[in-house]
Amino acid sequence: MVKIENLSVEYGGGNCALKDVSLEIKEGESVALLGANGAGKSTLLKTLAGLCKISSGSVEINGTLLERKNLRKIRSDIGFVFQNSDDQLFSLTVEEDVVFGLRNMGFDFQKSMEIAGETMASLNISHLANRSPSRLSEGEKKRAAIACILAMKPKILLFDEPTSQLDARSTRLLCELLKSLKGTKIIATHDLKVAGSVCEKAAVLDNSRLVKFGNASEILSDEKLLFNCSLL
Repeated sequence: MVKIENLSVEYGGGNCALKDVSLEIKEGESVALLGANGAGKSTLLKTLAGLCKISSGSVEINGTLLERKNLRKIRSDIGFVFQNSDDQLFSLTVEEDVVFGLRNMGFDFQKSMEIAGETMASLNISHLANRSPSRLSEGEKKRAAIACILAMKPKILLFDEPTSQLDARSTRLLCELLKSLKGTKIIATHDLKVAGSVCEKAAVLDNSRLVKFGNASEILSDEKLLFNCSLL
């Protein structure tokens, strides 16, 4: 479970990226974070992953308070798929990238290779194992980045604009993959079709504040709300 209470995050110069956000996401729920550019979506994801300093308020991940002394445990529960896959893929081959996180978790080489192979097979990218990430299509890069995260078996998956830079076919295939993934999913997107296809709930951010949280289909049918938040 993710429990956020009166969360505010400020960047340098007093620029407030999140203002008094309160939100509770239950285990197994899929939630779309909706908002125009600059609304606070990416900041909220980064805060949940312990990458942004909390100015006020609190965050709990599966009952553990998000603070410096608990970061190791928090990050073991969370998998973060970045918007730009090139930020996540840095090894000579896809297989090496998938193995990298497992080795850092303490798995020996043989076990890491075994888990990496199973994970890539589950995402239908076994044929990419020995390919350089730089030679992949955007859709292939996205699946490789997801494999790196899934291999470590996080309980909560965070996706930052997962369909950006993808064509229509790759977007459809990725949405099918996202729907099939188990566990809690929080997906930051401004693509309303993606939100409606993948998520059961939606949270709308506008000017760094949470303005609505609830059933995704109801929110996506509220044209006035979407228009006022620059989503239409």
